[in-house]
Amino acid sequence: MSFDEIRGQERAIKILRQTIANDHLAQAYLFHGPDGVGKKKTAIAFAKALNCHTHSEDACGHCLSCRKISEGIHPDVTLLQQEKGEIKIGAIREIISGMIYRPLEARKRVVIIDEADKCNLQASNAFLKTLEEPPVETVIILVSSNPDLLPQTVLSRCRRVSFRNIPARIIADILVQKNGLAAAAAENAAYLADGSISKAIALASTDVQQVRGDILKGLAGEEGGPGVFFDLAERYSKDEGLFYDALYWFSTYFRDILVLKSGGELTLIINKDLHASLSEIGDKISVEGLLEILTFIQSIYKGQERNMNRQLALDVLGTKIMEAVA
Repeated sequence: MSFDEIRGQERAIKILRQTIANDHLAQAYLFHGPDGVGKKKTAIAFAKALNCHTHSEDACGHCLSCRKISEGIHPDVTLLQQEKGEIKIGAIREIISGMIYRPLEARKRVVIIDEADKCNLQASNAFLKTLEEPPVETVIILVSSNPDLLPQTVLSRCRRVSFRNIPARIIADILVQKNGLAAAAAENAAYLADGSISKAIALASTDVQQVRGDILKGLAGEEGGPGVFFDLAERYSKDEGLFYDALYWFSTYFRDILVLKSGGELTLIINKDLHASLSEIGDKISVEGLLEILTFIQSIYKGQERNMNRQLALDVLGTKIMEAVA
């Protein structure tokens, strides 16, 4: 992955290229912006560009340094990712301990902390000391979709590089060219993705589209009769991923119906390809009913923090929907 391969973030890439060309590197950066728009990929591309053996302002992708970084085995480039929960002080201390020595192979040691806002207070405080007195020949990159959760003392010591939502046309092109989607499916996923390529890829998957179709058929009364929502609740409550997929489609459908019933422009709805079907469903339900359903969906999201029973939550949601469209 090089700067040339990152699409939709021209401003951020221009800043980083100029930084390298002018030899005006900061010792700490904050790459911030929405989820799934290329912040982490850009951080890795930046690490490659700083250490490429053949290119001066970008990565060649073929030299030994670029290959090692791509494979995650470069001794001087560290990527800390926390799959679940918070980043604890032990992980930060391990990184800090490796910074006391000069780089073994690279011109610049690069430390990338993905989702840096997940650092707990102790981890943030430990890392703050490193930011105050950065090691020689080291560049630190914090990546965050929620920079406001980072301590101000940390933010003040980083040079910010902002990332934006990726235009839908670019996302659709990526889905066609790199993921092999048909043009129509790619365009639909791109519009649903709210500027996030990772979200678009997830939304385009067969499983997610199956959930989308099942819920639409249930709302439209195409199959299953009144008990269809209880069948869906049983099916989608067993898997956490499918459960959240179902909640997402329920919330976007009813949000779109509310927009249409309120006289909103077609450009404002999320499921643009389904506006005719959603308009028909909207004829059967009042604005008050829509608001009650959307409020309950939000309560389900909050309830998951307290381990709410997933099937019960979807059963109650189904009951409210049936009452609203009766």
